[in-house]
Amino acid sequence: MIKLIAIDIDDTLVNTSKEITDHVKKSVQAATAAGIKIVLTTGRPVRGVQNYLKTLGLDNQADQYVIAYNGSVVETTTGEVIFSKEVGMPAYQEMTKLGDAWGDVLVQAEMLDDIYTTSHDINPMASRESYFMGMPIKVRAMEEMPEDGDYVKVMLIGEVAKMDDISAKMPQDIQDKYTIVRSDQYFIEIINKEASKGAGLRALADHLGISMDETMAIGDQQNDMSMVEAAGFGVAMGNAIDDLKAAADAVTTTQDEDGVGVAIDKYVLDN
Repeated sequence: MIKLIAIDIDDTLVNTSKEITDHVKKSVQAATAAGIKIVLTTGRPVRGVQNYLKTLGLDNQADQYVIAYNGSVVETTTGEVIFSKEVGMPAYQEMTKLGDAWGDVLVQAEMLDDIYTTSHDINPMASRESYFMGMPIKVRAMEEMPEDGDYVKVMLIGEVAKMDDISAKMPQDIQDKYTIVRSDQYFIEIINKEASKGAGLRALADHLGISMDETMAIGDQQNDMSMVEAAGFGVAMGNAIDDLKAAADAVTTTQDEDGVGVAIDKYVLDN
């Protein structure tokens, strides 16, 4: 019996218009009414998903949860942190130096409340990230960066071809020290080696006393792989990358065909 469903947001929970369809909303709310934990699992912080939590009736509750920052932080929807794995300021310093050498890429540090960068040129993709996360971008010289800040993750942001190139030539020592995920065609994320959506799911299940066999995860991208593999039942969206479809236990319809709702109806509510 499924007791917890971890759901990615972009191109999974929401369609290409960034909306939760009526079908998906009804299925999620039916699962919640049945006592099943619905856990939004995202690269964003809790404050960046408040509108979706509110739509689903999950906002500002001490017994509802979000796996944020690609599994680096697990919080209640009231903002209480129950699990955290930061990447630290050294990672930001190191990636900024590499970013300067690569060129045409913005490097930013994301903390619990703010985004920091040393770049004075904010590209459109970074502006979009700031908008959807509901967090301001603060431009600071490296010596002005807060040494005791919560450096949850570092993001590299640029055009698709540039991100493809950086992914292909990422230094091995960086790969050895950090978890690196391609969360979007424009984004590469650097997080703690012990952090992933799968690790966040395991930490939350343990906190709630839920067996991993009683969990389900739904996603579409490479950064969803760890939770789809960790969950008792992993579901890939119809629009998912091929590797995720191969790893999943089932494939549902696309984000524009109510894929999350279809999966919950078929594999949870009907069973």
